[in-house]
Amino acid sequence: MKKIINKFLFNLLIIINLISCSSDDKQENLVYKIAGTKIFYNGEAKQYIGSNAFHSFGVGSNDMNAWKIDVVREFIGNVQQNPISGNPIQDQNGAYLHSLQAIVENNRANNKVTILCAFGWNGTNETLFTGKRPTNTLWWNDYKIKLKEWAIQFKNQPDVWLEVWNEPYRYDRADGYTDAIWENDMNQLVSIIRNENNTNIIVVPCAEQGQDESVLINKGAVFLNGKSNILFDVHAYEKWLLDSNNSIENRLQLLKNNNLPVLFVEIAPMNAGVLMNPQQMLNKLHEKGYSICAWVWKYDETDTDALLTSTGQPNDTNNNNWGSSYKTICLKTRKP
Repeated sequence: MKKIINKFLFNLLIIINLISCSSDDKQENLVYKIAGTKIFYNGEAKQYIGSNAFHSFGVGSNDMNAWKIDVVREFIGNVQQNPISGNPIQDQNGAYLHSLQAIVENNRANNKVTILCAFGWNGTNETLFTGKRPTNTLWWNDYKIKLKEWAIQFKNQPDVWLEVWNEPYRYDRADGYTDAIWENDMNQLVSIIRNENNTNIIVVPCAEQGQDESVLINKGAVFLNGKSNILFDVHAYEKWLLDSNNSIENRLQLLKNNNLPVLFVEIAPMNAGVLMNPQQMLNKLHEKGYSICAWVWKYDETDTDALLTSTGQPNDTNNNNWGSSYKTICLKTRKP
């Protein structure tokens, strides 16, 4: 009897150990993995350089190949109605929306990572996900249901990174913002995805409509505790581009010193009616190995932030040579 009991206990310990190892190895076996400040793909450190795009209105990223773009942040402006899979639909505003799955598959066919970002609830300016506290929006509970559906759909597609919100909270904190509010709101959104056993990279925006990284310095380490595959998102507009070179260097170094995984998913020459020159910032980000997405892949020389003209050339029209500058960055050797 004693031998039987000992054998049973021995086998039980093996099973417990296997379960534990399976849990511990789950992060190790991911195709895309965040470790420290770096993004890894199949164990190799990577720097991704790409663009924001509007492929929900028309699938197709093969035109990005000439620029060697390897990540596309997709503008999903009507989360409520945008189909997750299946055929395109016409939404309440008259726009035709292609499914998220179709967007992802086209990007994948062109060897590009997809970041699906919730930019708006119903396709109107009033419900854009910018300058708002998520939990105070009328669609908060409905949005959480949609985010859960995204998590379920893409949980076995590791080249799809889910960004939980575009630009939360007012730029001037006049909405009563505190870092504790950010921590609570972002924890809720991350939990929705992880509760569906989705281990994909999750992109989490910072404060002041994405431009203020101080919340990451104050709360980032605590937020990351017990979590895996989290990337923080910073937007580099006037709060960065109008800062001094020394200050920008110090801010970037502070992010590194705090071991915070960050990518800059929006940068452009025009914001809030101010024309800026992103060139030096782009050079710093590239040299320091940060991943970057420009705003925006669009064929329209009348839009200062558009990367292309209507004929497909780099758009350098009254925008500090934005198109050519960013194309040069895209074509550079990655420095992860």
